[in-house]
Amino acid sequence: MYGIQWFKVDKNIFNNRKIQILLKHKDGDTFFRVWMQLLSIAVECGNNGRLEIGQKPITFVDCAKIMGKTSDKMRRILEEFLELGMLKKEGETFLIKNWDKYQSIDKYENYQIQNRERQRKYREKLKSESEKSNVTITLNNAEEEKRTEKKTKEERKDKIRREEDDNGFREYKLQWSYTQ
Repeated sequence: MYGIQWFKVDKNIFNNRKIQILLKHKDGDTFFRVWMQLLSIAVECGNNGRLEIGQKPITFVDCAKIMGKTSDKMRRILEEFLELGMLKKEGETFLIKNWDKYQSIDKYENYQIQNRERQRKYREKLKSESEKSNVTITLNNAEEEKRTEKKTKEERKDKIRREEDDNGFREYKLQWSYTQ
């Protein structure tokens, strides 16, 4: 079972002989739409093109209910697909013929495996780099500035006390600073 949300359609689908034959039928558009819906259902089933609901094969009646057609019309359409070799039947189960060839699920699964492996290696690399790191964490700048400011205030107070002690008077000096 695979978790894909799409199916591939060849850009030249309308040049395909079987599709051209289907489209020449009286209800050719309906035949084509049913084919697309069957491909979509096969993706939902996630079982290599097998048309099943759980373990139960999808029947003519099930297809008719799903697609809003009469069971007679659906029987005719599915039989046409069987005649053209677009579908095959294994016991009671319909299968999309050449599903793996056209949908490349193996390539998709390999791609997923490669992505998982690449992610795992990347996470290991990050983990090993963080373990090897000998960088010490310092306080942020705001805390450093507060500490420096506090020190300078205390130094100024000490200086003022010393000056008062020397002459007995406190001398005030105005300091102007121009900042923009």
